[in-house]
Amino acid sequence: MRKVRLERDWAGLPPELVTIIGEKITTHKKYIHLRLVCKAWRRALPPNPRHLPPQGPWLMLPQILVDYFEGRNVDYSELIFYDPIQFKTHRFQRPYISDKDVCGSSYGWLVLEHDHRVSLFNPITQCVINLPHFDAPPTILISDPIDQEEHDADTLCVLKAILSCNPSEYGCVVVASFQSSSPSNWELGFCRIGDTHWTGLKTWDVRRELLDFTCHNNLVYTADTKREVSVYDLDDLSVRTFPSKFNYNKRFHKINIVEGDLESGEPLLIRTRLYSDFELNTIFMYKWFEDRQGWCQVRNIGKGTLFLNWRHCINVQLDEGHENQLYYDARDYPFSSDYFHVCIRKVELERGTNFLLHSNPMERFPPQSEFPIWFTPSLI
Repeated sequence: MRKVRLERDWAGLPPELVTIIGEKITTHKKYIHLRLVCKAWRRALPPNPRHLPPQGPWLMLPQILVDYFEGRNVDYSELIFYDPIQFKTHRFQRPYISDKDVCGSSYGWLVLEHDHRVSLFNPITQCVINLPHFDAPPTILISDPIDQEEHDADTLCVLKAILSCNPSEYGCVVVASFQSSSPSNWELGFCRIGDTHWTGLKTWDVRRELLDFTCHNNLVYTADTKREVSVYDLDDLSVRTFPSKFNYNKRFHKINIVEGDLESGEPLLIRTRLYSDFELNTIFMYKWFEDRQGWCQVRNIGKGTLFLNWRHCINVQLDEGHENQLYYDARDYPFSSDYFHVCIRKVELERGTNFLLHSNPMERFPPQSEFPIWFTPSLI
């Protein structure tokens, strides 16, 4: 008797059974793969599962720009992420990013730039959102046609970019700072999802150069070399400046400003003293106290965990055991200055202890490679 092979229609599995399967998953990576099976399973499984522990950020490792040790070709479409909590490396092939530069990461999305065009890209879902071109009127680029012609179109404009919330939420704002070498009259600008052009927030001022910025509740907090923090309201474009100043030495210190805890919402200011290869030597944290109208040094940020990078810092709340800690990446030159490994260090903020958490020995990068960047996976 001839056997008949029955093909299973997994996409036709009842949604309630798919939900039960999803509740048995214990890791975010497996849950991501489950939602990628088909559209029916993606509809049945919520993007933010409550049964899984909070997702910690991954460190997106720099692309290998030149592999002059072995002479093999470089795959510019590959993204490599390292999870310092689970000690695991994740790789994704994403052809969309092969000709683009990453200039920011926020709420699980990468901010990409190519030829003065900016887009948002979710490397997990592979969704793309195009933003206005910098030339869209009223343009934020320089108006001098001579300088415009001499400028290389491939030169990056964006130094850093963040989002106010997930792009799926109403009113999402993208805030970007622009490099001093870019053809822009502005140092800081923004656009909302769906806008036709960028809006300038802060023009260039050599006396008040931007050090860092963050966005919270439709307000943009900036720190500058005048040792002042200014707050820009994205609704009416008004600005106010915090009256107190913080300690800062341009030669030795790096300033990061990051969204504060859920209770106050006011920002935290992180001042780090650096030594060779951008490794932190001393960390100082300041919090704004409205009743005192000043910045006060603190050693406790509550249940939050800071993930610090040369270009940005994020504050997330993980599961128990990770409160009041800071993770940051550093370059490790094991034998030669011709290449480096990425290593991650952890700081117990209350005690100030600083130790090597884990290094990633699988990859080595040329010195001219870009810095890594923190990325929080998102299924939305």
